Amino acid sequence: MRYYLSIEKNTEVFELYKALWQAHGIIGIRADTMAEGIAKAMEIEKSVADELYFIDIVADDIDFLPLLKILDEETDAPILIATSNYTEKEHHQALANGADFYAGYCEESEDNIHGVITVINSIDRRAKKKTRPSKTMVFTNMLISPRQRSVFVGSTKLDLTRREFDLLYYLMQHRGNVLSYRQIYRRVWGLGYEESRHSYLHNHIHNIRDKITQAGGNEACIATEHNTGYTFTP
Repeated sequence: MRYYLSIEKNTEVFELYKALWQAHGIIGIRADTMAEGIAKAMEIEKSVADELYFIDIVADDIDFLPLLKILDEETDAPILIATSNYTEKEHHQALANGADFYAGYCEESEDNIHGVITVINSIDRRAKKKTRPSKTMVFTNMLISPRQRSVFVGSTKLDLTRREFDLLYYLMQHRGNVLSYRQIYRRVWGLGYEESRHSYLHNHIHNIRDKITQAGGNEACIATEHNTGYTFTP
């Protein structure tokens, strides 16, 4: 089950939002104080079957700052703070002590819910990115992003064909190592490719070097090893 925890004293407002969130398949629970909220958050976090989707603190009637860091330490759920008395000072204090979001109320209840969903989706998206190891490589003024299949020299994106990208990426992965014609053909073109056609590989290397130069890079980063192969030397 998915839950959201609302730390607030206004039971009427809570019941209104609880009904609206239930339409999204999320069950609301309420706490009167930060201490009670921490206890309930810890209970849900320990459950295998339950998920704490987010924590909503209504700052109008809750003294949240003294215990905010502890709440943040005890849960992985996003902590969102809403208030009708927005101040820049409290905004900065909230974020510095563990809140993921701090803002004033919208006039419409549905707008508040849509706003929360947008914030949570953004937090989830960034959290998932952090769990993936980065494969981006940077060499002096060259950057390659395998996920985006993009190579930049400075701020200029190289207009590479699919094969040119695969070839340059393979060389960059093994920077400093001499890759033979045989290794390159097998990795970039496949096992069945006729590797004696070195002119085909030479043409691709020439095109890549030309595009690097036009973008302001140094074509010498791809060095020719005579009668052997190529190496990427950033």
